[in-house]
Amino acid sequence: MPHTLHSLKTIPASLLPRIAEIHLGDAGLLSKLGYPFVLRYFEGAIKDDRAFGFYAQDDGTGEIMGFSLASPEPSALTSKLTEDKGWFIQNIIKVIFTRPAAFLQMAISSITIRGQMYEPNTIECVYFTVDPTFRGRGLGRSLQKALMDEGRKQGYKKIYASVETWNIASLKATQANGFRIIKTFREGIYHRHRLESEL
Repeated sequence: MPHTLHSLKTIPASLLPRIAEIHLGDAGLLSKLGYPFVLRYFEGAIKDDRAFGFYAQDDGTGEIMGFSLASPEPSALTSKLTEDKGWFIQNIIKVIFTRPAAFLQMAISSITIRGQMYEPNTIECVYFTVDPTFRGRGLGRSLQKALMDEGRKQGYKKIYASVETWNIASLKATQANGFRIIKTFREGIYHRHRLESEL
């Protein structure tokens, strides 16, 4: 299916909710916090000067097929969720009462993430997610490869990624892009491989 990769920085505001919807299909913590957090996260990510990413758009229908996102400091993207204190308190209280396990995992993950990064001249492949309709066609690998190419252009020397041990498709795509597993670790309910690749 013919498609084009576009910079996530140029995505029209009207299409950003579609990115959030696709991301909700991901089994990660951000999705468990719910749609308001996912949308707010990506609104912040596209405004972050150091973050970059791509989205795949079907050439015929204009449908968003998937996206990728990288940053030299992923925790800075997460911290943007708390910039509007009123919004954050209101929404995190909802999470505490409706999804307490997600709130607990958020606390665990925030501690774990601090210990993972950061080396100079490195970036993190934060996300590469494909709508289920378009999986199995190598799109995730292409979206991640675009991050690697852009990271190289920007002068980064190495890229990291964390992939759930059960997510064989993402693991295969990441390894096909030259990543190697450097460790396997537990992050609360998550069991993940930590991978790296030279750029």
